[in-house]
Amino acid sequence: MHPSLDVGNGILVLGFRYAAKHDEEGKVFIVVYQSTIEIIDGDHFTVGDKTYWIDKRNRKLLRIEERWNLAEFRQFISDYEKLKLAHLSSRAVFEEIVELAKRYIELEQEIDYYLLAAWIIGTYFHRCFHAYSFLHVKAPKRSGKSQCLNLLLQTCFNAIKARPSLAAMSDTVDSLRGTYLIDQADSLERKGNEELLDILADSYKKSGGKRRVVNFDKGRGRETLEFETYSPKAFASIKDLPEDLRDRCLVVPLIRSKKNFADPDDENQDWKSVRSKLYKFLIENYDVIEMSYRAKKIEYKQSNEILGRSLELWLPFEVILWNCQAYDKIEEGKKRFLSQYGFTEYEPSEIEEMTIKAILTKLENEPEVIMTPKEISELMGIGIFSPGETSKQRAAKVGWALKKFNLPSEKKARSNEGMRYLFRRERVQSVYDSYFKTASEHTPLTQPASAPITPEQNGVQDLSVSPVTPINSYTPTPTPGTTPILGNKDDGAGSVSENQK
Repeated sequence: MHPSLDVGNGILVLGFRYAAKHDEEGKVFIVVYQSTIEIIDGDHFTVGDKTYWIDKRNRKLLRIEERWNLAEFRQFISDYEKLKLAHLSSRAVFEEIVELAKRYIELEQEIDYYLLAAWIIGTYFHRCFHAYSFLHVKAPKRSGKSQCLNLLLQTCFNAIKARPSLAAMSDTVDSLRGTYLIDQADSLERKGNEELLDILADSYKKSGGKRRVVNFDKGRGRETLEFETYSPKAFASIKDLPEDLRDRCLVVPLIRSKKNFADPDDENQDWKSVRSKLYKFLIENYDVIEMSYRAKKIEYKQSNEILGRSLELWLPFEVILWNCQAYDKIEEGKKRFLSQYGFTEYEPSEIEEMTIKAILTKLENEPEVIMTPKEISELMGIGIFSPGETSKQRAAKVGWALKKFNLPSEKKARSNEGMRYLFRRERVQSVYDSYFKTASEHTPLTQPASAPITPEQNGVQDLSVSPVTPINSYTPTPTPGTTPILGNKDDGAGSVSENQK
């Protein structure tokens, strides 16, 4: 079991360090199972006929006196052991976090406060979930982004605010399993951050984001060390996040307020008492949250209401809202989540779209065709590319789009015109149908039986742009219940929707 936070086999482990002596620190672990609580300072414990070991390694835990009100901690343990515990009202805890958010930041809509509160509470339960949404605090300068991160720093589980390097981030998350807060996240796209971005993008899932390091030890020889990076993360930035992070986030749009909000760092709030309630809520409800999560996954699997990544990111929100008795906020929260998530989804570029259309034009009367990137770029016309680009540069952009969408079925021998690829109609058409939707089509995020969310609510751009000659004669074969993207020749070549502008 992990020393900072772990949930498994109906057992919760929660660990801290403390000042044992003037110059020494010890570690203390709260172990909860079957309505029983134990406080241990060793490296193992027994439940039934099984022994569980706490994998301390060199992990440095947070100090209990910095996170928890010690008087409340001792009273809680005493009452729990004596079965005199007065259970917390889950709705009261939830509403307190909502009111704290309103006290320190101004959000766009009322429902945003409830989603933010659910995310904060969910950071304490993230080990119960297989995936956990990132939070993207996005707003212009002086809109309160740092203020919002400071609120998260005070309320989220084992929260740390830092400028990330790959080594520091993975070591911190591996030790604390806490919430990692990154201010000025615009800098993540700078050259040299590629490996960090790869790990970050994969770290929203429990099974992903592992960092492996080869260590040379004189005594044990060569060994591979593994550091986990799965944890709740929040980013604050002015611009959009890098593409691979963007569609793993719930966007929290801030409004520059005309009110003077208190600073969460000021000593005007007993944050230890707030966190004490959240720790207690974790101890009392970890098993219920875990069971609710499993039940909700089965329910959505049967209904197909939400699919894919949008489902795995939404589920923790719904589970927390449900278990905090905020039943009246679930449907509204779901619509808002899907609307905001629509802004983060990957949108193919115009060149990528026109590349696929050019290939489909050639495949209109043939099951397969062999083409080079140069030939495809010539079909698209030079108007789609940046002015002044050479034939070689245009072909390189087309080549990148081919690789990105895995469009070729085979690679053929190189010719004087460049690398040749075999394209099959079925494969290219499948990619086209998957990535390019019209404004009249349902977004794949949700398929409710009534009152469907419109593309505008989901932030989906209108991609119904007439093609550049000479490929405007191609009309993709529509699937039942959908509308073709590409219009007829009479649609007006070169027209661009207001959304796309």
